[in-house]
Amino acid sequence: MSLAEARQANTEIKALLADGIDPKNKKRQDKLANIHAQKFNDYALDWLAERKRNVKPRTYQQDYNRMHKDVLPHFEGIALKDVSFEDCRSMADEIETRVNTKGEPPREVTRRTIDLVANVLRRAKRERIIDQNPIDDLKALYPKAKSQHMKHVDINELPALLQAIEGYHGHDQTRLGMKFLAYSFCRTIELRMMKWSHIDFANRLWRVDIDNLKIARKHVVPLSDQMLAVLEEMKAITGKYEYVFYNTGMHQPYSEEFINNALDILGYAGKQTGHGFRHIASTNLNELGYMGDAIEKQMAHDKKSSIRAVYNHAQHLEERRKIMQVWADFLDLLRDKGEVVDFQTARQQIEQSLASKQPNTLQNADKQDLIKALLEQGITADELQGYIENS
Repeated sequence: MSLAEARQANTEIKALLADGIDPKNKKRQDKLANIHAQKFNDYALDWLAERKRNVKPRTYQQDYNRMHKDVLPHFEGIALKDVSFEDCRSMADEIETRVNTKGEPPREVTRRTIDLVANVLRRAKRERIIDQNPIDDLKALYPKAKSQHMKHVDINELPALLQAIEGYHGHDQTRLGMKFLAYSFCRTIELRMMKWSHIDFANRLWRVDIDNLKIARKHVVPLSDQMLAVLEEMKAITGKYEYVFYNTGMHQPYSEEFINNALDILGYAGKQTGHGFRHIASTNLNELGYMGDAIEKQMAHDKKSSIRAVYNHAQHLEERRKIMQVWADFLDLLRDKGEVVDFQTARQQIEQSLASKQPNTLQNADKQDLIKALLEQGITADELQGYIENS
């Protein structure tokens, strides 16, 4: 404080004392008045800035988008201490009005936005700015919607679905995304977050690497001829961007609904979702007689990491290469014939055509993957040798 500022403060204190006002009480009262006047939006933005320092960029971006789209416009001008249960409920009801083509509200968006506001108010309660969190129990009024993730067509309807995808007249990215999802039976988030840097064209591998997957560790996906062909087409569209399936208009990866919306347009609303391709593949690959362990590995249903898990990774990779090619050829066969083909007949035909191309031993790329995985797991050569000797 400068000498001039000190003199000014002294003058103000003397004036307060002359009026019979305790300067200490005045300071507390002013602070309390500032707290009572604080707007919810100002406090929420301060919470968001703190959040940015403590969460992953993708999580922060999701919170930022929800805050600016649904929260701040609704609470504009409302003091933090005046936020009521009714204010929070009307915000949730506004979100619920944005129904999809099937008349369903975006329930998960509603619930996550309620959580966002609850976290802001929870902090205010901890700081003794408010006495109660008015949003408590609001989420119970908006229960989770019944999961539609695994909606899928029956095998008898699959040929028509594949033909519809092939004839899709929307964006090429969307058509190619549906094809890649069917061939790879990956998670939709894996498709949307795929980066060109994850694709190893030389070794025909897709190294899936996503922060928020519910699996314990990264995994690799062998690329069939058809999957490689899709990627080659995508190069001309998004090759200069970071992500393979990239919304060039919005300058970000595609949203969660880009596949499902396209399937709805094709007439499969309530019948088929992007995630449903995983169920189709799992069921029918078992019908085709492939190893259950290899299928589980391909679907990234991995158990906790261990020496056995890492060792099995290499053992199954060769089988998985075969599985991916057979599955892609099987889908093409169904699409081209326009009808269901007997499983065993289809398998025999496809495997005969692959016999001259498929190696009988582990590829060098597979060996390299094993070594890399072992090093990442911190497993030594002696430990691996001991495991092999005891197997």
